[in-house]
Amino acid sequence: MNNLEALKLVETTFTEILNADKVSDLKKILTSDPLLERWQMDRNKYPELQLKLTDHDISSLMTKVGNDLRLHADLSAKLETPLEKLLYALVWKNGDLQKVAHIIKGAADVRPTSLTNGPGQVFRQFGRHLADRSESIVDQHVLRAFELYEQINDPDFSKIKTIRKKINWDKDVACIERYKRWLCEHFKERQDAEPGFVVNIDMVLFALGRAVKITSQRGNGEAA
Repeated sequence: MNNLEALKLVETTFTEILNADKVSDLKKILTSDPLLERWQMDRNKYPELQLKLTDHDISSLMTKVGNDLRLHADLSAKLETPLEKLLYALVWKNGDLQKVAHIIKGAADVRPTSLTNGPGQVFRQFGRHLADRSESIVDQHVLRAFELYEQINDPDFSKIKTIRKKINWDKDVACIERYKRWLCEHFKERQDAEPGFVVNIDMVLFALGRAVKITSQRGNGEAA
């Protein structure tokens, strides 16, 4: 897929998102284009989350994290249920304990705050979503799709190529804030009417961002 084709898919998909009235309309977008259908999130691997972190949950979790945003080293000795122990062991084995701390920090910061650049931005935003379902689940694919959408009216093809290759937004939280403002500006009423609306926008943009991503296997994105 060259850059013009990528921009066309981005423009078409965002137009359909803006015109969607219900969650069911958003889900139909994922089957409206073969590329989106191919690159959509595997719901067998990632079933819908049916949980929410309460204020009590967040307060409890914050006692598990030090000022250095690391889980306390002796936490594993204090786990009680078999599931807690198993999930902690899995996260430990994958070297992801720091990511858990970022999620906790994000949940604690769910109320309006000014984002600052730094590691773990996607995980912090995920924490915000766990504490408030109206918050977006942001990841590299969603942000890639949104930054390309910002290029629609005045495309800079060298920048477009860079965006298509980009995989980390830790030093660009301004993009996360722009995306969240865009969601609020266009979809607040629809989210209030149907609480899963914003998350399903994320699901469409997840597929879109994966579809337009440049990888070594897919060529360099240059026009044919």
